[in-house]
Amino acid sequence: MKLHIGILLIVGSSVATHLISSDDLQKVFVRYAKNEASEYDKKTIQDALNIYWPASSEAKIQNERRPGESVTCLICRSAFGALFDLVREGATDQTLISSVSTLCASLGFVTPRACRGIIELNIPILTHIIKTTPQALPRTFCGLVLQRSDNPLYCAYDDPRFQWTVDLPRQRANRNKRESEDRNTPLTIAVISEAHIDPLYQPNGVADCDEPTCCRKGQKPRTQIYEYSSEEPLTGDAVTKINNEDMLNLDISAQMRNRTKVKRVDSRNSPPAGFWGDYRNCDTPLWAFDDAIQRVASAHRNVDVVYYMGDSIDHHVWETTYELINEVNAHIIDKMRKEFGNNVLVVPSIGNHESQPTNQFAPTTVRGAKLNTTWLYEGLAKKWDFYLNAEAKASVRQRGAFAMRVRPGLRVISVNNNVAFKSNWWLVYDPLDAKRHLDWLVQELHKAEIAGDKVHILGHIPPGVHDFIYTWTREYNRIVTRFASTIAGEFTGHTHGDEFKIFYSLQNGRPISIAWGAGSVTAYTNFNLNYKIATIDPRSFEPTNFVSYIYNLTEANLNPNVRPRWFQLYDLRSAFGLRDLSPTSMDALVNRMATQRNRNLIGLYSKFLLKMSDRRWPYCNDWCKIDNLCRSVVTVLWRREKCDELRRLFWLA
Repeated sequence: MKLHIGILLIVGSSVATHLISSDDLQKVFVRYAKNEASEYDKKTIQDALNIYWPASSEAKIQNERRPGESVTCLICRSAFGALFDLVREGATDQTLISSVSTLCASLGFVTPRACRGIIELNIPILTHIIKTTPQALPRTFCGLVLQRSDNPLYCAYDDPRFQWTVDLPRQRANRNKRESEDRNTPLTIAVISEAHIDPLYQPNGVADCDEPTCCRKGQKPRTQIYEYSSEEPLTGDAVTKINNEDMLNLDISAQMRNRTKVKRVDSRNSPPAGFWGDYRNCDTPLWAFDDAIQRVASAHRNVDVVYYMGDSIDHHVWETTYELINEVNAHIIDKMRKEFGNNVLVVPSIGNHESQPTNQFAPTTVRGAKLNTTWLYEGLAKKWDFYLNAEAKASVRQRGAFAMRVRPGLRVISVNNNVAFKSNWWLVYDPLDAKRHLDWLVQELHKAEIAGDKVHILGHIPPGVHDFIYTWTREYNRIVTRFASTIAGEFTGHTHGDEFKIFYSLQNGRPISIAWGAGSVTAYTNFNLNYKIATIDPRSFEPTNFVSYIYNLTEANLNPNVRPRWFQLYDLRSAFGLRDLSPTSMDALVNRMATQRNRNLIGLYSKFLLKMSDRRWPYCNDWCKIDNLCRSVVTVLWRREKCDELRRLFWLA
């Protein structure tokens, strides 16, 4: 047997002269962090990283060509494994920050400042988890952060701690009679999301900068860009299995370098940042957000309630601070109260950008400095004080979520589903924290059911997207199925597109509920700003219509001294000829979109989802359109049967 293995290694080396296992690559990373790396080690790391970045763009092709682990997964596990070794050997946070920042900056894709900022914010959390959680493994970190929506095997982590289920109470045969609504006029709700305010936005500033997000004071123009030519994917052969162990073929690095072109550019000639925002990687000027709120309040004086779906903070994730986060969160709610007045209820939810660092939501048992999230929950309970009752404020302080009756017969449950976001490192520390949030949701829904109330659920991240862990999406679908007769509507944000999600029962495939996406009042990235006005039936509390309003950013920036010209993008029922917005009607609509021969309906949906963006809508071909439609029917990660059905109908029509 040993002879056979030796022959395999010799044969392998004659084909690919530079193979390295994940364990050996991990050791190289460790030596680099300790400043003990040889020139050969440094070249090995550079070769591995030269493969990593293009590989991420070929991810889908990799797993279509071979069923084994992906290139990105192997390298990620090696890097995280090195971090584990260093932490357990006693390396200080400062040592880790310094070495990882240097390695990050050497790639050239991100500025040294952005590298160091992101690493400084996240290292304390990672090292705390590694030190305190014996069950934490590199494969779990990588499996989560590299998770894809279309392939559960791409970077599998097989952590049994994630195999949990929520308990669902039996449905009561007899329910209490719901209090009658004391008026018959429809309820009008303004749905607003994704402010992403950049308090340092600079009109006419650098919109094509050398950092991931631009248009901020003090940034420099980009001097080079990286382009990767992938006419024939290489990464399918980058991992070779020898003796049942995945080996990375570093010889491919040279071919990768040949395809990665670095172009010198003069971004000084790039158009400057627009006054009202910018389609490029830029967040929202304070005055653009203020204009949107003023517009909603002045143009729709019949608004009864505002649902704000979160993400108030910008995308400059390498330099977020507690102070800026607090200031922006305060401005959001103060502006709404000023414009809508004291008689309009604002019901908010928390976005993944509200935390420090971004995406990190620790269990409330975690109290350490630079680790806890209680500072955010305490601060929001104070800022939202005017709108919440005592019980709701106590719940916000505990979990960043709350439930509250907003009308006789109607309760709103604002969930903090960011705890199940794949980029939340704390998932590896305690996967059951996400379960506890769903257990609480079940309790609140059961209370409403017993009382005979209807419920609107507000949650920042929409169901079924690859940002959620699988278990959360599956269990949330079970909850929605169980309480479908109680849930009258769901409202989400996060994607910036104006879309919806149809829930289907896992038992019989019947359409049972809909989550309505809000869109965004930011242009990040390549969107026009929008808000929506929902009309709600006063008895069933189900949405009867949505009307969306936008302005064209190109036009607005041509007239910086004039307020943007808002206009109606669509009236949902009129645009699609819908009798109602029930799950059954919306399911029939998506089927018509997939089968209509002239492609009018599916084109209309993409037009609305992309909000007629000058940078998106004209370039949305048939593949883009069916992809957009496909997302509307996936609410459980990797359960894509309905999506595949629509694709077959579409291409056969």
